[in-house]
Amino acid sequence: MPIKDLEQILSNRIEKGKKLIDTSSTALVAPGENYGGELLGLEITVEDENTKARDIIHAVGKKIPPTKQLQESFNIQVTFRAEILFYEKIVPMLREFQKENGIKDVINCFVEFYGGRLNLNGSDVVDKDAVIIMENLITSGYKNIDRHIGYNLEESRIVIKDLANLQATVLALKLKKPDVFQKEIRPLCCNVLTPPGESQFSEVINVIRDILLENDKIAAYVPKAMVIWNKYENRIYKAREPFVTLSHCDLWVNNAMMKYENGKPIKNIFIDFQLYSYKSPVIDLLNFLFTSVQTEVLQKEFDNLVKFYHSELISNLHKLNCDSEPFSFSKFEEELEIDAGFVLSWTLIFISLVVFGEKRKPDQEVKGSDMDFKSEEFLNKVRSMMPQGKERLYFMIETFGRKGWLRTE
Repeated sequence: MPIKDLEQILSNRIEKGKKLIDTSSTALVAPGENYGGELLGLEITVEDENTKARDIIHAVGKKIPPTKQLQESFNIQVTFRAEILFYEKIVPMLREFQKENGIKDVINCFVEFYGGRLNLNGSDVVDKDAVIIMENLITSGYKNIDRHIGYNLEESRIVIKDLANLQATVLALKLKKPDVFQKEIRPLCCNVLTPPGESQFSEVINVIRDILLENDKIAAYVPKAMVIWNKYENRIYKAREPFVTLSHCDLWVNNAMMKYENGKPIKNIFIDFQLYSYKSPVIDLLNFLFTSVQTEVLQKEFDNLVKFYHSELISNLHKLNCDSEPFSFSKFEEELEIDAGFVLSWTLIFISLVVFGEKRKPDQEVKGSDMDFKSEEFLNKVRSMMPQGKERLYFMIETFGRKGWLRTE
């Protein structure tokens, strides 16, 4: 579907004296591979009005999800607006705050934002004409990691370093400019999916339980894991100071892109800021580790990666002249223990259904049963989960047991 009035959205991107003369678009992902919205690759041709020379702007257009069910599930009236405001308001504010505190290399792990709108009629309602236009990272040399493989150690450290920088900057702004934070950023950090009235995953979690029980080494931990899943299924979260900060809340391989030079990873970009909220930083950290880092890397480096995140968080707080004593590693470990259960409840489902779910081909039809989480066809797909998915689940439950994070009280 063409994007209407594209030139108006790109008014700040198209140089004076040039005009848009043509646009072509292609689907960037297969149907069902991105539930949160339709992604279009755009080639936008602009022409110099005097010389008639032409340039092509490579961009991505993000539209609302195609079905009413997905639009309601993703709470687009809140989350689509929130993503536009993240790029329009929060990113510039964080960069300006860093400059005020002597940081020369300001945070740069976000896609370049070209513009966005909610509709064409000037109302406050997100409709079918809502769109976000941003840089096409693929044409700039970035790519997504294969979700069935995950990040290696070097790639993981790059992502974690950026995450710590982002979350420390928000923490520092909250500490040093509390009035500005409470007025300008805090009200925007309340973006959640629409919770279902009745559990969609009650049958799915029973299948996952049976898969976990296949492993004798973790079988004793499974009953507590199921209690935790039930406890946090509704995703209700209470923010606790002082660690609470901006959390991406959907940080995994598909929502970050990596650039390489001579085969080495050199740069990470975070995308899809539609669910960011005000939560503990450990939620993003643990979600990223368990969903997106190779299991063999986690088996060797899990504790070191957690310590690396914390050291980067403290380093950035120091650069911004903040007292780091309230954020010591012992207190961070307490934070991990408190919020790990919240992460477990989500990742048990997410790893099983999404991370190690079936990859779709561009021409593959999306069937109604693909979203029917109670159908026998769907449950059989979960039962036949690929071995890599089972290994990730086993590692996660073993880690929770080893760390004492299976708190059921």
